[in-house]
Amino acid sequence: MKTLLCAIAITAAMSTVVTAGEVDVRLSTREAYVGQPIVLQLAIMNSKDYEQPTLPSIDGCDIRSAGTPSQSSQITIVNGRRSEKRSVTMQYLITPRREGSFTIPALSLKVDGTNKTTDPISFVATKSETGDLLFVEIEGRQDKVFVGQPLDLTLKIWIKPFRDARADITLSEGDMWNMISKSTSWGGFAERMQELAENNQRPAGHEVLRDDADGNQRSYYLYEVNATIYPKRAGKIEADDVQIVVNYPTALGKSRSPFGDLFDDDLLDRNSSMSRMLQDDFFNSAFGNRLTVAGARPIVGNVSVDATEVLPVPLEGRPENYRGAVGRYRIITHATPDEVAAGDPITLNIGIAGNGPMDLIQAPPLSEDPELTKDFKVTDEPLAGYVQKDTKLFSTTIRPRREGITEIPAIGFSFFDPETEKYETVTSAPISISVTKAETLSLDDIVGNAHRAHADDSNTAVNDNLPDLNNHTASSVLVSQTVKRSFNDWWIMFVVVPPMIWMFAMLTRYQGTVYRQLPSFRSQKTQCLIGIDKASDQPEIDAAIIRYLLRMSRGNRKLEVFSSDTQTLKSHQSEAVGTLRLTGLYQVAGEVETFLTRNSDNAQASLEESKMKAAQLVEEIDTAMQSNQKSRVKAPKSRIGKVAVQRPLGLLFAFALVASAQTVSAADAVALSTTQQQALLTEANEAYATGIEKSQTDAADAKELFSNAGRKYQLLIDSNIQNADLFINLGNTCLQTGQLGSAIANYEKALQLEPNNRQAIKNLNYANTKIENASSVIKEESWSLRGWNNALVGLAGERTITWTLAISSVLFWGLLILRLYLRTAPVWQFALLPLSLLIVSGASVAMTQTNPQQAWNAVIISDHVSLHAGDGDQFDQVFTVESAQGQRVETLAQRGDWCMIKTTDGHTGWIHARDVEIIKTI
Repeated sequence: MKTLLCAIAITAAMSTVVTAGEVDVRLSTREAYVGQPIVLQLAIMNSKDYEQPTLPSIDGCDIRSAGTPSQSSQITIVNGRRSEKRSVTMQYLITPRREGSFTIPALSLKVDGTNKTTDPISFVATKSETGDLLFVEIEGRQDKVFVGQPLDLTLKIWIKPFRDARADITLSEGDMWNMISKSTSWGGFAERMQELAENNQRPAGHEVLRDDADGNQRSYYLYEVNATIYPKRAGKIEADDVQIVVNYPTALGKSRSPFGDLFDDDLLDRNSSMSRMLQDDFFNSAFGNRLTVAGARPIVGNVSVDATEVLPVPLEGRPENYRGAVGRYRIITHATPDEVAAGDPITLNIGIAGNGPMDLIQAPPLSEDPELTKDFKVTDEPLAGYVQKDTKLFSTTIRPRREGITEIPAIGFSFFDPETEKYETVTSAPISISVTKAETLSLDDIVGNAHRAHADDSNTAVNDNLPDLNNHTASSVLVSQTVKRSFNDWWIMFVVVPPMIWMFAMLTRYQGTVYRQLPSFRSQKTQCLIGIDKASDQPEIDAAIIRYLLRMSRGNRKLEVFSSDTQTLKSHQSEAVGTLRLTGLYQVAGEVETFLTRNSDNAQASLEESKMKAAQLVEEIDTAMQSNQKSRVKAPKSRIGKVAVQRPLGLLFAFALVASAQTVSAADAVALSTTQQQALLTEANEAYATGIEKSQTDAADAKELFSNAGRKYQLLIDSNIQNADLFINLGNTCLQTGQLGSAIANYEKALQLEPNNRQAIKNLNYANTKIENASSVIKEESWSLRGWNNALVGLAGERTITWTLAISSVLFWGLLILRLYLRTAPVWQFALLPLSLLIVSGASVAMTQTNPQQAWNAVIISDHVSLHAGDGDQFDQVFTVESAQGQRVETLAQRGDWCMIKTTDGHTGWIHARDVEIIKTI
């Protein structure tokens, strides 16, 4: 059997003939006309995988793809032998632009992992005799122009009307225009032709007389296309890139359809000019007499060009700031803001208007202007601009180097005027500004304040208000931290153990009395079942059930004691059953009412049987109540209830937001080696130190150094280093460059890792005093109970308060234990002080360690933001936050590049995510 299967498999394999991958290349013809495309066909047979070849470059020819490759397959079975052929065919159009012999070089491509190379193929192109059928000229309106000067040109095309003598028909100017082939190259007139095509227009033609090749006047259709060019080199105007190809008719005939018998490349496009021509009224009449071009031949017109001379721009007298502008221009400038501190950025907008090629205009070299660079820090990179009508606009940032600068000097722009053939320089008007002293602190202030802040490890607060802007340079900055708890667990023993000892002593001293006074911790259901089990008669069973229902309905309210006589039970029975009905438990209420009524009517019922039924009823009531509580949704009755519902949802949402943000952060983390991290830290620290040294002499250079240091610190943070000192370093650079929002955000991040970092707290308080509209935030933090506690911790120190808590706890509970055994001792006179210290220190430690969830979790880092109704600029603005930088907000959602926030004033809307920084570390 196995032998038979093997034989069948071998036979099937031998009966299927599959040829290995082969490549075949061929041309549609080896003889072509100039301007008439020929087809290069590349076929790949029996290949599973292939790569398209790179189009070769052929001197004197244009080559382009004719569309996507076509695929075909063929299966043939002859005498039981099965053969299969698969092929992929690619076509390219090759258009010769001059007479001569051409060679298509060998094409290389990979087929089924093997490199295949085709053989070179040659063809010749001849020029179809134009005779007096077509004339092409390019006419200039100036005798001479300079390089870069606009030159108005007119392309003139004369086409002799075709006349069919047998049909006595002469084609119109529109019909003859449609004979222009798609292989025509328009050169510098292509943009104008594209503009006409987009508006469904064409150059209008009119009939004129002109001399033919023999000097005899003949009738021609003249078409004119106007364009403006800007010569890029000196010499004569060249028109090598202009070639007009006309498929000139040789005969007309009847067609079976309006699209029949087309030719050349027009066969590839049913929307071609020829196809449109054949659908007009002349060729497609209402009487059904349809005509088409029965024959045609391509003719290429020799383009003659006017003798317009292009002159080079002279070197003599060329200004140093000349950047190639030719024509006449003017320059204007505008700067914002006009009141800044030294080193702060000023946006300088430059507008240049003129009659030259505006897209070629370059901005004046500001970095080479000594009048500007002596007072301002200017970028030395070329400025990019955009053209708006006849004006090109540029924008850059300059920084005043020191205080006291009163104006931005005039900016010069040089150009060559072709009318006067001289160089001219125009200048803008000076701009008045006011530069005040930079807010960066001097080195003496920083070092002096740092010395006072770090002179010892005591918790004594520094009296002045200057921040500590010394950056951390140790390698420990590169070690990631987890959230540091600002306390140790040792103090818990002093808080928990003393009261436990007191309780044990009290239980020992008053064992009998205390036990009798202890409340029952059994559930209402358990107490009811015990009451039923201990009942001696039917009324006591009913009383136990009624008490259970009343306790469940009244909650923690005290239930008055009532007897089990019949009259009393009936008065409470209606309330108990009514409670079940109010909660929607109608069936259970009916069963309870039936049970209580039946028992009162049937006093002879067995007590044990009644106890069993009562216990079953209690279980049924408990199950129904639990099910009803799970399914019932209660509306909030107060703001407290609303907050209680919203807070878990808010926490859940915040957790999801943080988790997603952490995922993105981990994915976007920059991979840096330890050596790279250390090098970045060193470079950042050096830039920061140099910036401090220059802060008093050149504020612009100083802030640029601070910005450079900040970018390097940020790169370290992006490499997933979470360190409080690193965040403080970045916050200091942001504070020095005036980025108050980013400084506040980084100080807050440092405090998340080290809640009691003295430098972060000090610098954050300083930054808060510098932001506008920060009074509400500062007031909330300073004048609340927690604000007072923060002030107390800052004054006394957390260690002192913790030790006070431990010692006062031991003293107070020790005195209470002493009071148990020495009732006559005046304990309370001595216990009052430790009790007060215990309450104050305990509350302080509790508030310090709980670190409650802030009402905000992000900081705005832009000066002005607008809140939108949706996540896009197309949505309406609902609120504008002025002087927004540094204000705290709550992020509610994030979608793409937009973030939904809620301000401290309760305004909600969407802003760009780049305008806000979320306070998140690990």
